[in-house]
Amino acid sequence: MNISRRDLFQVIISGVASFVVFSIFKITGAKALPRPPGSLIEREFLKYCTRCYRCIDVCPADALKPAGILDGITNLGTPVLDWGKCILCMECVRICPTEAIKKVPKEEIDIGNAVIDPDTCLSWQKKRRCKNCYKACKYDAIKLEKRRFPVVIEDKCNGCGACVRRCPTDPKSIIVHYDTAKRFDPSENRFALRLENRVGPYNFPPPDFKTWFTERIEKLARHYGIID
Repeated sequence: MNISRRDLFQVIISGVASFVVFSIFKITGAKALPRPPGSLIEREFLKYCTRCYRCIDVCPADALKPAGILDGITNLGTPVLDWGKCILCMECVRICPTEAIKKVPKEEIDIGNAVIDPDTCLSWQKKRRCKNCYKACKYDAIKLEKRRFPVVIEDKCNGCGACVRRCPTDPKSIIVHYDTAKRFDPSENRFALRLENRVGPYNFPPPDFKTWFTERIEKLARHYGIID
């Protein structure tokens, strides 16, 4: 059977295109990403998240960004957390209209544990009586041994990162490991209009829906270069 150059070219192009598409789906499958505090376990999170961007827009620390195509087709548009920027303000927890982010109080949030490097810590090296991390911690998760040497109490640490931001050394002598972030199961009796809410009032009240929706459309338009 004779095949013209044009037909052969189309076959090759189709093959390459198919390979690229299937490679994208294979490479960018559903993978676990850093999620907002209080998020459900990944499987349930992806099921309940509507990609509404409300948690992203309400974050005062700009710690949430939408997942891109390289994060996986299934993850596209879902919120991804920048651990280092999160200040545990709980605004994303409060505003989530579904149960993708469970409305639990801050006391139940745990996004990681701080770890001190005694080889670079000023206090442990006896270079200076630095108590910055101890003073920054609002959860009594750091104690001072012999009134000088900071030690993290893992059971009390929730990974808020306040200690890291106050550490004066470069690189930081205290860092947060986020591989132990706590995830939640969905409520057994879940009603879309009556979600269990134990998180408390807003610290930064969000705009009404109309204002938020208008601002969201403008952000998308700027992002895609439709408007300046």
